[in-house]
Amino acid sequence: MTTVTTAPEPTSRAARFRQQNGWVVGVGVLLLVMILVRYLQVENFGGFELRALTAGSLMLALLALAQGVVVISGGINLAVGALMVLANCVSAWLMEDASFGASVAVALGTVVGIALLSGLMGWVITVSGLPDIVVTLALHFAFVGLALLILGGPGGAANPELSRLIVGGFSNPWPSLLWLTAILCLVWLPFRRSRAGIATYAIGSDRQAAFLAGVVVKRTRVQAYVVSGVFAGLAGLVTTALLGSGSPQESIALGALLGSVAAVVLGGVALSGGRGQLLGPVLAAFVLTLIPPILLSMGINPNVAVLIEGLVIIGVVMLGGLLELRRRTR
Repeated sequence: MTTVTTAPEPTSRAARFRQQNGWVVGVGVLLLVMILVRYLQVENFGGFELRALTAGSLMLALLALAQGVVVISGGINLAVGALMVLANCVSAWLMEDASFGASVAVALGTVVGIALLSGLMGWVITVSGLPDIVVTLALHFAFVGLALLILGGPGGAANPELSRLIVGGFSNPWPSLLWLTAILCLVWLPFRRSRAGIATYAIGSDRQAAFLAGVVVKRTRVQAYVVSGVFAGLAGLVTTALLGSGSPQESIALGALLGSVAAVVLGGVALSGGRGQLLGPVLAAFVLTLIPPILLSMGINPNVAVLIEGLVIIGVVMLGGLLELRRRTR
């Protein structure tokens, strides 16, 4: 008896688009709804409010990118918030009383240094064989301690010209939007389409299969941490430009870490690795930034607003885990 095997039905372009980008589109729609709600809440909604949204979301969006790269590779980076704080303190310390040209050099040197430090962290993980969560959590405290040694308390300064160039004036939202777009287009998109980016997705999906296919797993993991460090360093520079100083506080690092994980999950990146794109986490960062002002404008007690925000983050992480479990059991 001959067994006839039927080929699977080809999927349409619409079905493929819905499968690959449906979650991101949903997050984008949610963001538009929340912006509309905020617009209706503020009587004279204009450039100042838009700048507060874009500049205020830029740091979290960059940290979501930093976290997302490592999560796609199958790991997790619990030190992204601490790396951001370290970059903030180093740049504020060195930029104090510096000229515009010197401040630009400091900014470039800070990003390169944080990228190398993050790459070293990835190398330690691959060589030691310890889980990402153990090494990055330990180094989270080490990096915050290093920031405290560099800048004993809130201090330092940002170059005013460089700050305006990065986050704009009080009613100019365009610089932060343009910087975020440029970073996505010039850093993430080329990396994703490169052999290193394809290998990053491969090791996130199945490291054993990727190894058998010829992917150098250890090198790819280190590369993912280097790219993560670039984004974390940029987030630290944005913090310096926005605040005008450095602040070596562990609470800031922890809050940034939790926000980055929430943005990654809300943005549709699977915590198991190998699935998702980084536009979703960027949009999710804007959504998370809008939650507190919307709740406060509704007259909700600030303490209750913080509680609701925390519950939203927990709910998002649980939803992401349930969806991933459902996908695995199909």
